[in-house]
Parts: sequence; structure tokens; C-alpha cells
Amino acid sequence: MAKQSLQSALARKVEPEPATAAPVEKPAKAPDTRMVTSLRLAPELLAALKVLAVRERSRVNDVIIEAIRNHLALKGQPVAKEAA
Repeated sequence: MAKQSLQSALARKVEPEPATAAPVEKPAKAPDTRMVTSLRLAPELLAALKVLAVRERSRVNDVIIEAIRNHLALKGQPVAKEAA
């Protein structure tokens, strides 16, 4: 039996059947009330933060937030911890 040519194979191409299942709805997420901000850090400071985050097995963002909370607490303005 001879191989089909590319043109004959393309001519016989069958369109896929449309999906008949209803799309799955994702559960509603609670709104994220945190603010998004950015920091400009010296490369050395960022490198030190990354090392500290690796040691603590956390993220740089978590290290920065912990430092801010500690600083505010030292200045007499403690902030309630957010729910995880």
C-alpha cells in the first residue's frame, strides 16, 4: 500500500469534535487586600537578603516584611500579623 501524499492527508483532515462537557468553574477566591509596591535595593543588599532568606528557608519578600514589622515594633507601632 502506497503512502498518502501530504495534500491528500490534509484534504482528509478531520476537525476535532467540540467539547460537550460544561466548563469547570473555579471557586471564588477571597480578595487580596495587600498593596503591591516596589523597592530599589543595592545589589549587595539584595544578595544579603537572598542569603538570609535561603538560611531561613523563606522568600526575600517574607524577610523584608519581617524586618519592617520588627522596625515598627521597635518604634512603638506594632502591626497585627496577617492571616496566612
